[in-house]
Amino acid sequence: MSAPVSDDSVAATAATAGRPQRSVHWLVRMNWRNRTSFYAMLGLAVASHLGFTGTGPWAFALVAVQFLGFPHIAYWRALRSPRQRHTEMQNLWLDVVFGGLWAGGLGLPLWLTFSLMIGNCINMVVFYDLRGLPRLLLAGGGGVAASAAGWLAATGRWPLNLETHNVTALLCIAALTVYFVAFAHDGYMRAMAQHRTNEKLRQQFDEIQSLQTRLRDQALRDPLTGLFNRRQLDAVLAAELQRSQAQHQPLSLLMIDIDHFKRINDTHGHAAGDAVLQSLAQLLQRHVRPQDLACRHGGEEFVLLLAETPLATASERAEALRRAFESVLVEFEGEVLSATLSCGVAAFPQHADQPHTLTACADQALYAAKLQGRNRVKVFGPEQRAAAAAEPA
Repeated sequence: MSAPVSDDSVAATAATAGRPQRSVHWLVRMNWRNRTSFYAMLGLAVASHLGFTGTGPWAFALVAVQFLGFPHIAYWRALRSPRQRHTEMQNLWLDVVFGGLWAGGLGLPLWLTFSLMIGNCINMVVFYDLRGLPRLLLAGGGGVAASAAGWLAATGRWPLNLETHNVTALLCIAALTVYFVAFAHDGYMRAMAQHRTNEKLRQQFDEIQSLQTRLRDQALRDPLTGLFNRRQLDAVLAAELQRSQAQHQPLSLLMIDIDHFKRINDTHGHAAGDAVLQSLAQLLQRHVRPQDLACRHGGEEFVLLLAETPLATASERAEALRRAFESVLVEFEGEVLSATLSCGVAAFPQHADQPHTLTACADQALYAAKLQGRNRVKVFGPEQRAAAAAEPA
């Protein structure tokens, strides 16, 4: 007998004394366990009925073969089959046929017939859905018909005795109780195993999603400073400009460059230069709002995108950053390093309404700050516009 479970390919390993281990299909293992307990109890009920009806000893021998031997024969047959599940499904058909033979041969006693058939009915529906019902009627009815034909051929009549002794009825109830408990237990164990599998899959899915998020974030961030990279700036700037245009909101862009950075690398080494870059990145992270975007544009150049920020406010924030960085002291291998920055500021809608144009304006303002002596903030103005117009196309 079996429990309602999905037809997956789960296999267990069973050890056989003196022989190598074989892989056992879960259906074979489960049905062997359930048959062994249910058939033994049902065999007692059939034996009690035979005793109360005065049947000869040969019938008890058949009971022993059927209800004590058949579960192990069916298991042995399925275990050695190259198609274990297919063979076990054949064993389920044999269960139904034998149930019909015993019910018909005993004269269809009510409790025994019900007990013989109800377990087979559940199995056929579990493994074949409602299509199992006509198969149950075909196989079970065939067994009853075969028994009737045998009685008619041997005695000229078919014994019909619906009565069941109270002891036999109690044994049938006990057998069915064992079956349903085993049935429910198998269903519970399979459900819990499926739940654990689903939980494990959910955790793996969450881990994969988290990993994908980290990988996607890493692809958009500079590994040295932890700031977003130029790729992310290009993606966000166009969208922010469109949003600012649609909502008639200002937007400002700060192009920042560390002054004389090459001198730091040449004098103190690239590791010292990296420490200075990281110190500026940390300063930017402390000064950005949730709606702002701080990026490492490349080398010692950084960009700060300020959403919903007018030009005057952006200029003030740039000056505050310049002063704050000027006072930053970077300790590196026993030395104390310091640096300054220059910053160019451009804004929408005053200077540009396209991403590349706005970036170019901020870059030209930065260049002007460098020309005017560094360590200063320069807002894009008419002189930079004139210089840009004078450049050859």
